[in-house]
Amino acid sequence: MNNDGSAPHQTPPPLQQSPQKTAATDEQKRSVRGYLRIFVALVAAVLLTSGLALPWKLVPLALGVAAIAVGIVTLVKVVRYNTGPAQVFVTSLGLVASVVMTLGLGLAVATWDSTEKLESCLANALTISAQDECRDQFTTGLLPR
Repeated sequence: MNNDGSAPHQTPPPLQQSPQKTAATDEQKRSVRGYLRIFVALVAAVLLTSGLALPWKLVPLALGVAAIAVGIVTLVKVVRYNTGPAQVFVTSLGLVASVVMTLGLGLAVATWDSTEKLESCLANALTISAQDECRDQFTTGLLPR
């Protein structure tokens, strides 16, 4: 007997092999397609509503959070059921876009007062130089020098 309680020259038990992946059933494929449709619809809704002014920016922010949650579930299902590289690519790309848009919208909501002033200034700006001045005031207000 060794110090660890095993017999000398004993071979370790064989490692368990991972189970073979089986093809996804029709029900699983339907489930993945359903999640993918909902996810794509949420990402499109975030894209279409992200230009809204405050306080309506809260709508695409909520849609973005929902898109991230549904996107993660969709990606797990797509990978688990091995439905194909195109669906993995679309889901991954949509998930990255959702995260980036949601972070941007969250930043706009977090800086509510400054964003509201910027939107008001841009609404009243008639020329490109006036719009540039609004943006300069916005960035100067956010980033102290």
